[in-house]
Amino acid sequence: MRFRRAVAGGAAALALVTGISIGAAGAASADQSGGGCRYLSADGLQVRTCVDGDGAGDIWTEVQTSGSNNTHINRCAGVVDSNQNILPGSLNCNVVWGPGSDVFSNTVFPGSGTYYGVSFFTSPAYWYGGETPPISI
Repeated sequence: MRFRRAVAGGAAALALVTGISIGAAGAASADQSGGGCRYLSADGLQVRTCVDGDGAGDIWTEVQTSGSNNTHINRCAGVVDSNQNILPGSLNCNVVWGPGSDVFSNTVFPGSGTYYGVSFFTSPAYWYGGETPPISI
């Protein structure tokens, strides 16, 4: 089964990258719980999207792909808040060959709250790559 998401929905999510304020950075002793990975098959790829942090208030997302799709793709990884807004500065996109590569979001220091890692592809078409379980600070 192919998982597609409307290009308009992806454009709306990307539009949220600008103009959103981030709270103060978490303290060095911030408690962190949750996180983890989600798996999704999309257009010949197996996509693994994970969110993690080091317990000091910073969070990042990693997306890995494997499979039979050997297409050049622009893969993106980011961190979203509980309202599904991409945190400014977290989004990172790289053009990679479909199978066997990793992309990491930029590390962010969002302060207390619940966050998720997300991944998506913007070429050759828009594909949703998955959202992780929540991670809380």
